[in-house]
Amino acid sequence: MKKVALVWMLALTITGCASMADISSKIAGIGAISEEKSTFDNATIVSMTPAFLYAEGEWLGVPVKLGARWSSNSPNYVALIMSYSSNTYGSSSDLYTNFSGIDLNIDGKITSYKATGLTKHSDSGYNTVSKTIYTESKSSAVIPLNVLKEMLAAKDTRLRINTGDGYMDAQFSIERIPGGQGTAILSMRKFVAKVESKIAKP
Repeated sequence: MKKVALVWMLALTITGCASMADISSKIAGIGAISEEKSTFDNATIVSMTPAFLYAEGEWLGVPVKLGARWSSNSPNYVALIMSYSSNTYGSSSDLYTNFSGIDLNIDGKITSYKATGLTKHSDSGYNTVSKTIYTESKSSAVIPLNVLKEMLAAKDTRLRINTGDGYMDAQFSIERIPGGQGTAILSMRKFVAKVESKIAKP
């Protein structure tokens, strides 16, 4: 009985941590799904803001987040958004990075996709409260929509995000970072469901 009670208490604690983490991410706009109409060509755009990635041994996740963007003008393709965030607090050697592409390992099948164009660098300006400047490096790589579906359906999907400084690995199939924080795969499932509903719409 004591063991059963302990298991239930542990399960409730984990569930509580996950719920709080999900609420925090929602407030921060992490992994948020949105839809808009292009004012230029009337295309339907479905977007997912970058969300956390995880690799074993990295208790706080990896420095790069993953998002996505789909357009009804190119319905069979998706742009994977790679985002790296930093700040001027402490060392300034890694304020920005330059993305060169992404490698996908889907249940042992490896494919590679180059980044489209130059990495965009931006910053928040000086924050007087935290007394730092927050920076972001962002780029994208276009992959077939069916490949993204394979990433979601696979038992083990791993990512290698290539930069000018080397690479960062992540285990896309792991749903939560230790402590309960959800990873990009959770929002990406909702993103694909949204995209499929737009494709199916006459």
